Amino acid sequence: MTSSESIQAFQNSTSQAFFALYTDWYRQMKSQLRRLQLTHPQVQVLAALQDLALTEEEVTQVMVANKANIDPMTASAIITKLAREDFIDRFPGKKKQRTKALRINENGQKQLDQALAVLADFEKEYWKDQNPNRKELIQTVKNRL
Repeated sequence: MTSSESIQAFQNSTSQAFFALYTDWYRQMKSQLRRLQLTHPQVQVLAALQDLALTEEEVTQVMVANKANIDPMTASAIITKLAREDFIDRFPGKKKQRTKALRINENGQKQLDQALAVLADFEKEYWKDQNPNRKELIQTVKNRL
């Protein structure tokens, strides 16, 4: 049977403090992106695609997944949804016809620009927020590092 000390140690651990702070941050950030009808992973994919397009002649799904630090199967589902919502274009690749190349379109670029502006404002506000609960979470994590 698990001891009370083990449970207390777990509840007071650095990882639990970090998890509480991350959960708060993620919940708040998700709320901000909901106004644009985007998720954080969708923004990651759009940003990775745009960044790769600046330097690569042709961008593939695998390249986007790697750049966004997302599992290729997850990236595939996100890319399919973004294409369906008319944020990106998919077309046959020049190097391999079986491979689909990707490009962010005008609609996707507008969404990405809005999302990046919203997230930049959110980041500034979140970390300077004077909410006592959030300040306590941040301080707890700092103290345990």
